[in-house]
Amino acid sequence: MQVLAGDIGGTKTLLAICEVGEASERSGAPGIEVLASKRYESGKFPGLGAICRAFAADAGRSMPRFAGFGVAGPVANGRSHTTNLPWILDEKDLAQTLGIAAVRLANDFHTLALGIPSVAPKALVTLNEGVRDPRGPWAVIGAGTGLGEAIATLGASGQREVLATEGGHCSFAPRTELEIGVLRFLSQRYEHVSWERILSGDGLVNLAEAISHVTGLSPSPALHETILHDRANAPAAVTAGAADGDALCKHALELFCKLYGAEAGNLALKTLATGGVFVAGGIAPRIIEHLKDGRFREAFFDKGRMRPLLEQIPVQVVLNTDAGLLGAAALAARQAQLAPQTRHVPSERP
Repeated sequence: MQVLAGDIGGTKTLLAICEVGEASERSGAPGIEVLASKRYESGKFPGLGAICRAFAADAGRSMPRFAGFGVAGPVANGRSHTTNLPWILDEKDLAQTLGIAAVRLANDFHTLALGIPSVAPKALVTLNEGVRDPRGPWAVIGAGTGLGEAIATLGASGQREVLATEGGHCSFAPRTELEIGVLRFLSQRYEHVSWERILSGDGLVNLAEAISHVTGLSPSPALHETILHDRANAPAAVTAGAADGDALCKHALELFCKLYGAEAGNLALKTLATGGVFVAGGIAPRIIEHLKDGRFREAFFDKGRMRPLLEQIPVQVVLNTDAGLLGAAALAARQAQLAPQTRHVPSERP
């Protein structure tokens, strides 16, 4: 079955026509093959419908009957007002505009969680082996522009059912004197210091500034200028500085990995994620060697009496940054399965 799938962001929109096959016995997930894909600048279009029509023309393919889209923002009753775009998306309106049978919209971490079973094993990096319960809940966490979190449980049908959350906006909980100093510094800047203020692209920059304030380590002149005048590129400047041996940047990236592990452990405890914790989002693949060095894992375990439980929970990093697109395709295929099947009735001849 061919479906239209999309990952809708405030800056870029990735669309694809995918072939969704039968569920595999190993994972229970459908095989998904991307037949054609293209990325578009979201702001250059008046809405998602216009991008979809442009994509169909560019790909030289007819529009599939079913579509699924992951949206960076909340979705309620089939509608979403995108966070960073002046778009209002509506499932019924989109289906009518595109002339197709049905459209499903979901939060981007909802579709990401649905896409994980279709990710190739080679695109998963294990941080903790653990003992996976194939029927246990999953926890999904991912730092990128923001911090996303989701929970996936096994439904009665045998498919994963996803609960998207806004857990990234929960209050940051420091554990050490340095982290308390980070909280004090950021409390002067923000009314509410959430985990997203720490675990995101801009959060990495926040950490560098806070550590500089607490420890007296000064940023290099180049990093200082980037933070002041080109903050969008400052996260990349911090990671590059860490690779070059800059003391402040290394300290910031190391603390980032520890805090990432700590919050992943919090989510694992809240969901009892015996099926595994999946670390996704755009940042993890770029800092994978730092996540593998043990700091993330130790902070994940560091929950007092619950340490033995967390040591048994598998933790893997999702390197495939298109997992959300695969999940959007799976979402569309689920919609197709629910749609009433129309039968062709031959006309009677006189």
